Amino acid sequence: MKKSAKVGIGIGIGLVAVVGGAYVASYFVAGNQLPARASVSGVAIGGMSPEQARQTLESELSDSVAKPVSLVDGSHSATLDPADAGLGVDYDATVREAGGGFSWNPLEIVTTFTGGHEIDLVRTVDEDKLSAAVAATADEFEVKGTDASISFKEGKVVTTGAVDATVLDVDAAVDATSQAWEAGRNTVQAPVTATAPAVTDAMVAEAVDNFAHPLVSGPVTLTLGDDSMEIAPGSLAAVASFAVKDGKLVGSLDGAKLFKDTREAQRSLKLTSAKDASFKFSGGEVVVVKAKTGQSLDQDSFMEAVEKTATATGDARTAEVTATKEEPDYTTKEAQADVKDFEVIGEFTTYYPHADYRNTNLGRAASSVNGTVLMPGDIFSLNDTLGERTPANGYVDGYVINGGRLVKESGGGISQSATTLFNAAFFAGYKDIEHKPHSLYFDRYPAGREATVYYGSLDMRFQNDTEYPSIIQGYINKSSGSSRGSITFRIWSKRTWDKVESSELKKSNFYSGTKRTVTAANCSPQAAIQGFTVNYSRLFYMDGKVVRREPFTWTYSAGDQIVCE
Repeated sequence: MKKSAKVGIGIGIGLVAVVGGAYVASYFVAGNQLPARASVSGVAIGGMSPEQARQTLESELSDSVAKPVSLVDGSHSATLDPADAGLGVDYDATVREAGGGFSWNPLEIVTTFTGGHEIDLVRTVDEDKLSAAVAATADEFEVKGTDASISFKEGKVVTTGAVDATVLDVDAAVDATSQAWEAGRNTVQAPVTATAPAVTDAMVAEAVDNFAHPLVSGPVTLTLGDDSMEIAPGSLAAVASFAVKDGKLVGSLDGAKLFKDTREAQRSLKLTSAKDASFKFSGGEVVVVKAKTGQSLDQDSFMEAVEKTATATGDARTAEVTATKEEPDYTTKEAQADVKDFEVIGEFTTYYPHADYRNTNLGRAASSVNGTVLMPGDIFSLNDTLGERTPANGYVDGYVINGGRLVKESGGGISQSATTLFNAAFFAGYKDIEHKPHSLYFDRYPAGREATVYYGSLDMRFQNDTEYPSIIQGYINKSSGSSRGSITFRIWSKRTWDKVESSELKKSNFYSGTKRTVTAANCSPQAAIQGFTVNYSRLFYMDGKVVRREPFTWTYSAGDQIVCE
């Protein structure tokens, strides 16, 4: 081989060795640093080693990637914590994506020294965690649907708008959140599904035009012959209701309730109500007051007329109704059959010392009660029958018990009528509803078997709990300076029990009061009155035997001796 060839080969080998060494050196240098112009989400990492780049990215971007992700739909929103929702980042993959790592590709080695560019952070999604986290926010987006509605206020139509029901579409929200996260967005439009309510705004608008507005456009007039009645718009509105039928909101009226509510207005039709047979006293005997037939507004006719006119306009809001014959519940024939067997089933008389106020007040009470008819089930109230005991009502001042002593008040002494009538009802066998004996005992009354009344607080009431009607007779024999007076009540009816009696009135536990000096202007002297307890029973007889027994007991207070000064 020539010397020149050997020199050339040596030079070539030397060049290869030099170039190869430089290439190998470049491999190791480039493998340990990122491209000069590399950056991730605005963070420059060019020229850094992969580990330095990773640390830099974590330091610069950890706060931003930890920010909550917001799901938003109008006024509804929810937030997701990325760590809890499976939303993360891969810094190592990001560094590799930016050009970090060893490569024998000469182009990549050259890029390391001269190139590089901006890339996005590599983000990761754990689908299972994200699905669970999104599902947990569903309640924040749920809206209960609300039907549109129609109502009436002070005769005016009032409507409310419909609200669609909405629910979060969880699967779509997971996809949207995943895409937003991968794109680096922290706000996600929450996908919701809306469902219209059963009653929509359009349905309400139609019902308002076709029913509600016409309904309250004016009164409805119903005629019967020459007479008429008006039903006010407010009365119509009060019985109106709405329901969905065949996809429409349909209005209707409760005709039966309207018929009941307009009883007072129906009076203008001048119908005469049926009147039951009754009883009265004539010549000391019980005679029948004949029943009377009457008229009543036909309910079906009423409802038909209202249905026809309620949503009409103008003259069409007037319609004719019809009346039907109304028979009494208790007929003349039934009363005549009953009165044949009437007798006095309960009677009692009490006496009183002469006093003009007693003659007046007890006489007024007896005449007020006289002729009272009690049908089966009726409850008699002495306060309701007599009314308030005022001078305007025919009563004068007399003595009443107040604070354990006798004082004067209008209607004083009226309790004697309560005692007398209570005993008449007692022996008639009627049900005792309410009675209260006096607090002090007066020997003109049977101990315990008596009653007092005070208007507005104490009443004497009993019930005709038999199957027969009755009538009460009441009268007085006035007292005079030389004779005492009396008051009598009798209850006439058909007999239910063979007889009703009182057992012996057994007194016990006697005690006495004290002596008191009173300086009040209206003071009245009072002798001491003994207190005690009394027990007795009401006995009901059938076929000669006691078949029912009702116990009674009462304790009287001791009346103090009152000395006036």
